[in-house]
Amino acid sequence: MHDFEVTTVLPAHGHPFHDLAGRADDIARHHDERLDILRKVGRAELHLGTVAEFMRYLFKERAWGDMAESETFAHLEHLRLLGEATVTEVDGLLAYAISD
Repeated sequence: MHDFEVTTVLPAHGHPFHDLAGRADDIARHHDERLDILRKVGRAELHLGTVAEFMRYLFKERAWGDMAESETFAHLEHLRLLGEATVTEVDGLLAYAISD
């Protein structure tokens, strides 16, 4: 994003803004923070947890729902693809274990 010459960004939601590179950096930092939370929770508290169980550590109860669950799933899958988590099926649900 740093190489694009963008003067104004028109996002799908929210107001137009001008700093594309800065916003991309903010989003990347936010997702890194979320991954760190899942790593810590998975190592200290939830040794094997479903997406919904991990979601409770990332989002306040009023935000629980499809979007929160989808974002949590994406983060857990990202960790799995990095080799930092494994997934298994427990009672028809995906359950993740974070590697040490």
